[in-house]
Amino acid sequence: MYVNEYIKDLYRVKFHEDRGNVLRLDMNESPEGLPLDFVEDVKRQITPEFLATYPQKDRLVRKVSEHIGLQSDQITITNGSDEAMRLAFQCFGEHGKKVITVTPTFEMYGVYAAMFGMEHVTVAYNVDFTIPVEQLLSEINEATGIVVILNPNSPIGMTYTESEARAIIEKAGTVGALVVIDEAYHYFYGYTFMPLIEQYNNVIMLRTFSKLCAIAGLRVGYAAGNAQLIDYMEKAESTFNVSNVGLLFAEEILKRPDLMEAQREAEAEGRIWLSEQLRKAGYHVLALEGNFILFKPRGIARDVVAALKEKGVWIRDYSSGILAGYLRISTGHVDSMRTFWDAFTAVE
Repeated sequence: MYVNEYIKDLYRVKFHEDRGNVLRLDMNESPEGLPLDFVEDVKRQITPEFLATYPQKDRLVRKVSEHIGLQSDQITITNGSDEAMRLAFQCFGEHGKKVITVTPTFEMYGVYAAMFGMEHVTVAYNVDFTIPVEQLLSEINEATGIVVILNPNSPIGMTYTESEARAIIEKAGTVGALVVIDEAYHYFYGYTFMPLIEQYNNVIMLRTFSKLCAIAGLRVGYAAGNAQLIDYMEKAESTFNVSNVGLLFAEEILKRPDLMEAQREAEAEGRIWLSEQLRKAGYHVLALEGNFILFKPRGIARDVVAALKEKGVWIRDYSSGILAGYLRISTGHVDSMRTFWDAFTAVE
């Protein structure tokens, strides 16, 4: 039986651990989620008939259009921004060409490069955790198919200036390459490259409702770009790729800018509070842009992770590259950060 050669030996991390009833600070989710009263209000709209009906995305497309200032035909709703990534590779990732990213970055870009038979070329961070933009630009050539930049980047949180983003887009344009700009964490930073879509025809922007909007379990995201690129991506989508419940929650969240601002303020307060505790205790802290903090513990990182897991607090460690020995903590409300800090100081 035939098996796609790029799928057969592809390494994927699978998640089987039960993450219920723990403080989840390991995957950059919202630790607290949305306010309970808001969730209950939205749930009252979920009737048996609602659940029995196939999803219809137009209402959410219109709300996103208003939210980001683009036309409806420049937006497609996807099953999280992860599906939007896959669609970008499926539609525009030419077999045998290069995908250029910095390293470290979100792991799925390397996965999709391998899945679609592309060569993943990585540009390492500088030792001071800045992004070597000139080196990245030098890698873009006729063999390049896709360039990926994250605004801000995960897992370190560094950002690009607008002039740097323009230079990357323009260089990629000269060789017919697509630039994917992933803005999963942009709400924690504030600055967006979304307006560049109107100026360049080789840009796809990705957004998600999983981080600030705290509905990672409902899998809602979107891609934005010029109408022709979006049309190609929609041709590759499943017929009904996002659930009614996900669409409903995303639409109701966009109706509540006050709710989004409260989420943003609570995360920022918690991130600042925890950063201050760590710095006062003498730790080297990277708290840049994004809902996460990186720092080096005094002990062995993996041992700290294991000890905290015993206390019901889950965080992430890194074992290789520039982040070897670092811990990463997803940030949220001050109360969650206090819970982490109490557990951490008991084991470190």
